[in-house]
Amino acid sequence: MHSARTVACSQLFTAVLLTQIPFAAHAAPPGSDPLSRYATAATALTARPNDGSGYWPDFSNTGYANTPANTGGLGLGAYPGHLTDYAASMSASKPIIVTYPDHSVIAFTRFLASKVVIYGDDLTFVGCLFEGKSPNDNLVQLYAASSVTFRYSTFKPSAYALPPGNDGTVSSSHTTPGTPFKQSWQLVTTMNEAVATMDHNDIWGNAGLEMTTGFPDRPSTWTNNYIHDAADTSHNVYHHDGIGPQSEGDGGPMIIDHNTIASLGNTNALALQGDGVYDRISFTNNYVSGYGYALSFGVKNNATNLTVTGNVFSAELKELWGPVYGGLWGGTAQGSVWRNNVYQARPGDGNTNLSPADNGRYWWPTDDVSHAEDYAD
Repeated sequence: MHSARTVACSQLFTAVLLTQIPFAAHAAPPGSDPLSRYATAATALTARPNDGSGYWPDFSNTGYANTPANTGGLGLGAYPGHLTDYAASMSASKPIIVTYPDHSVIAFTRFLASKVVIYGDDLTFVGCLFEGKSPNDNLVQLYAASSVTFRYSTFKPSAYALPPGNDGTVSSSHTTPGTPFKQSWQLVTTMNEAVATMDHNDIWGNAGLEMTTGFPDRPSTWTNNYIHDAADTSHNVYHHDGIGPQSEGDGGPMIIDHNTIASLGNTNALALQGDGVYDRISFTNNYVSGYGYALSFGVKNNATNLTVTGNVFSAELKELWGPVYGGLWGGTAQGSVWRNNVYQARPGDGNTNLSPADNGRYWWPTDDVSHAEDYAD
């Protein structure tokens, strides 16, 4: 996987800032909703994935079976009620190697394999299913020069229709181990410099998404995805990551907006884990729960121009250590903004570091306790 530092996309990120960031800290009493003056605030704070509200990405609005008509403006119909097998002789124990002409759109196709190796640039997959068994290896391995897009597609182990321990009423299983190691897959990986557009995908039974983190003129974009139920969570064979890992640094821009990233696990929901500079990472309006440290923006305090706003850190799932690795996020002196991020906590939640008294209070990057006022650096 390759990555590159960014110096552009200023207009896009300025727009994000202007529409999502409050410009002054303000007080919120314990248990209240500090986002109440925003139109969607109450729903964001009170909703959870798979609670029937459909507010957050979940089983009801992601994956191939929920593909609407004209997804991505491509003029395709809605999910027709069935998928077409890529080949008649597919098996979870055998790889598939596929080559498509550049700029192809592949719709409503099922791929079953130990690994799907894909060649072709600027490909778009709509309403597809990728399933198989690939412990410690890639389920999907992409060779593309500039871009790849997945919309309303599902990535899962072939042995299970639903994640073990998740009955469809929670964001992710509250108990270990989830998908057993031998039935799991580890990663989707971009092998060249293609940046990904990921939208409304349902992804589970794995341990990460090792995909290029963007270039100055080509941001990596993640919107409305349901990333949940990591594999083999009772052991440490895998590093359990949501988006990532990216271990080099010098990555960005990334746009990560309105995703559910929730699982038991030992590393990060956002796993930017290198010592190089992460620049122009926009992490906004997401539901995050579980993992070790939920967010990692690198192992040095050198990130620049981050936008972290409007996120809900939920106590639904047990976490191991804290919400932000090392409290490292660059800070306002390096052009970064942290605003309007809140805790969600209910009786009986798995993260016992929080209690219902923390519900609706502010989440700061510098510690692991709730606050009545928004963060101001």
